[in-house]
Amino acid sequence: MKERLELLKEIGERFARKKQELVEAFARDIGVSVKIGRAEVDMTADYLKTMDEEIPWVEGKKPYGTVGAILPYDASTMMFARMAGAALLGRNRVALSFSSLVPTVREIVCDMLNDIDIIEINREMDNRSFSNYCCTREDIRLFFISGGKEVGRLFEERKEFFDKIIFAGPSGLPPCLVLPGSDVEYVGHFVARRALLNGGQYCTTIKRVYIEKSLFDDFMHYLLKEVDNIKVGDPMDPEVDYGPIKAKRTRVLFERALNRIKGEVLRGGFIDGEWIPPTVVLTKEPIPDLELFGPYLAVKPFDSREEALKEVCSTRYGHIVYVFGHVEPGEKRFLEENYGMVKYEMKSLFLPLRGPYGGKKDAGWVLEKREEGYIKRDGAIIYAEEMVQ
Repeated sequence: MKERLELLKEIGERFARKKQELVEAFARDIGVSVKIGRAEVDMTADYLKTMDEEIPWVEGKKPYGTVGAILPYDASTMMFARMAGAALLGRNRVALSFSSLVPTVREIVCDMLNDIDIIEINREMDNRSFSNYCCTREDIRLFFISGGKEVGRLFEERKEFFDKIIFAGPSGLPPCLVLPGSDVEYVGHFVARRALLNGGQYCTTIKRVYIEKSLFDDFMHYLLKEVDNIKVGDPMDPEVDYGPIKAKRTRVLFERALNRIKGEVLRGGFIDGEWIPPTVVLTKEPIPDLELFGPYLAVKPFDSREEALKEVCSTRYGHIVYVFGHVEPGEKRFLEENYGMVKYEMKSLFLPLRGPYGGKKDAGWVLEKREEGYIKRDGAIIYAEEMVQ
């Protein structure tokens, strides 16, 4: 264990030393602003250098062997830390591939870690070929994959190749509930910043907010004031909040949401090539259950608390929900039954890397081989705990 901790600390130090190169690569590959890129690398390095905090999850347990993974394009180094860091702590080897959208990031990480023989990083194959390759390797017993629900279905059909599959699925439209008892000024600013963080290109960014009508006017004042402070432009400009939306699928999902969610466009609402301004839509209609990435926020005032809770939880994608204000015990239970992560009165703009992470329903699951067959479960997981048996 001591050797693995020293290795993980060294990997964290290497990420820290490569910070500027990685930040520039994020900007070049997918338009991540330098202020966000710096935060991502800092969180990556800090997490890897403090893996001793995860020892209780792996101590006395056995590794799977080799853990295979295809990392998403958003927060790629942070997902490397969360997934590969946990796998290495559990005394596994790692074979992974980066998203095709971040080739420069991949090359930097490959060169940075090429002397570590227990980490294999795919440079030659596309990710479809890499996933097929992983299915043929008897040493790869655990596989991590993220993506849309069709990706989840595909790998569920391939379960016999692995002892465990971890699927990080789509987050849908992560909601926020704003209830009496909340600090409306703080929440208005927070929702704007959290919704548009990295151009809304994290699976945990807020996409719809339900606001009790008595709070609506004040909330909208603070929300729109902060939205208007969001700066879009050259991602290498340290004052810019997000740059171009380079992922084509993100632009497609954004356009679909514009067409499907009916309401008054208060800000933005258009695409200009790879550029999408912060977009806020006010609606009184039921918000459809969509997959969405990008700088989009739907706002819906409500009279009936019961109906708002019902709509919030009527989703296939029980990934994360944010709640501000007073919540009754029964309401808490309802939310926690439907979402993998429920964040009450959140203060930090970024979610911490350490701690339970994951969704329910189509937002994610773990498929694990047991004596009685394969068992499927959902909900937030501790990655280190999942990497051992």
